[in-house]
Amino acid sequence: MGKVLSGLDMFHIAEVLIDTKDELKFSAPEELPGAVNMKIDPKSEQEVFYADNVAYATVNSLGDIDGDMEVADLPLDMQSRIFGKQVEKGIHFSSADDKTLEIALGFRAKLSTGGYRYYWVLKGTPELVPVEHKTDEGKATPQTAQVKIKFMPLTNVKDGKRRWDAKAEEGNGVNAETWFKQVVYNADSFASSENDTVVDVGK
Repeated sequence: MGKVLSGLDMFHIAEVLIDTKDELKFSAPEELPGAVNMKIDPKSEQEVFYADNVAYATVNSLGDIDGDMEVADLPLDMQSRIFGKQVEKGIHFSSADDKTLEIALGFRAKLSTGGYRYYWVLKGTPELVPVEHKTDEGKATPQTAQVKIKFMPLTNVKDGKRRWDAKAEEGNGVNAETWFKQVVYNADSFASSENDTVVDVGK
């Protein structure tokens, strides 16, 4: 029987602290409650090479990686941290000088055969959150926060190996507690227990 994915929960966000050719470092992940929807749309650019008067080979290259995240709410404190807003006496101010963080995003989806499939998308820059509200028409209408994120491969070629995502299914040490403990960008970055036992994920 094939596997069917359903549901979505456990959004986690971490800051990309350093991503250079020689060094890679993330902050500790922080959970963002209220996951509603997540879409990751990597664009593949395809080039056909012709030889001997026929299509001889097809070369694929990675293009844009578009992400759409929807949550019940993106708290003001988290918005200020992600988008570099200034907070004065509890008031959150936006300015033309704000600097948006690069973030990694983790989440999971339920498998019909039991357990979950886990994800990390490793580096993305969110767009500012639009403000859209609607008057209640006889009953309260829930209004969610929708964030567009432009993802890209890591710059790091030593540890991150220019990767842009990691996936694993539950088992062999992979579960909610271990997967979201850190951003998983290679096998050595994943610790499945307090003794830092490493399982083979992220390849």
